[in-house]
Amino acid sequence: NLDDTTDDDQIDNLDTCGANNCNILKGSFLAFIFFEAFLAGMFPTWNRSCRESPKILGIANAFSGGVFIAIAFVHILPEASFEYNEQAKDPEHPFPLPFVLVFVGYTFILMIDKVMFDTHALFDDHDGEHVSPDPAQIKLEN
Repeated sequence: NLDDTTDDDQIDNLDTCGANNCNILKGSFLAFIFFEAFLAGMFPTWNRSCRESPKILGIANAFSGGVFIAIAFVHILPEASFEYNEQAKDPEHPFPLPFVLVFVGYTFILMIDKVMFDTHALFDDHDGEHVSPDPAQIKLEN
């Protein structure tokens, strides 16, 4: 045998040689992503036209809401469903409790937001006109 090292020694040697380079690369990407997110997040507060435009702020608000929905549906809900199915009493036909809870929670928040606190639609009867128009709506129409 020409080589006195075993395969395990070679693997350990590769891990120690590349670990520093890999950690430096990971740290560099981590810093890049942090500063990119920080600058993109702070831009609307630094730029007056973004800060005062309800249309841009509305789009940014919708985008951030979409990010939270994506996190919930793509990452958290499948993992919760997987964990629930593994602990279910009947693994052949588990009840989809995580999905039902998401639906009930979403419906509950929708009811609170649109039914309980959207009362101006019920009591304002001025032929479809509001008595005090929303300033954000006026800026969007112009």
